[in-house]
Amino acid sequence: MGSGSLGRELDLDVFVDALREAVEYDINPGYSDSGMITVRLEPEGVAYLFYRSGSFQIRGAENEAALEKAEGRLQEVFAEIGLEVPEYSFEQRTAVFMENLDQSIDLERLMIELGLEHTEYEPEQFPALIYKPPAFEVTLLIFSSGKIIIGGTMSKRTAQEAIDHLTESLG
Repeated sequence: MGSGSLGRELDLDVFVDALREAVEYDINPGYSDSGMITVRLEPEGVAYLFYRSGSFQIRGAENEAALEKAEGRLQEVFAEIGLEVPEYSFEQRTAVFMENLDQSIDLERLMIELGLEHTEYEPEQFPALIYKPPAFEVTLLIFSSGKIIIGGTMSKRTAQEAIDHLTESLG
């Protein structure tokens, strides 16, 4: 996910009307409240969240290159609709990585093996074991299906090293 600022407030109704005229895809914004909208510029594309304050987020990009492409497309759209953004800024904020171990995992056993001080597992509240390996600044959400979500880093290498550490623990 990336976020940024337009450096100015944004009239969301005027903005959406301008988008509808400039973009081929039907914008169909999702208004969650009067201060924020969600827009997709293409079917199944990334989600752009715009706030009246002028801040925005880009969510759903599959990788860093896709995030950069989505941000570039956004700047093109701003130029097409004549939106002036005097103090535009944007940066990648978070990345989420996924892994599939292709094996079932006994989460209660794994919690004990990894150490109770580094894990949380309450299946009646959340179906995954939460693991914070002491050697890495990441958080792993480990599902019994063998699927894992890695958060807390923007480095693919760090995410892979944390997975390698976990698979060693699994034996």
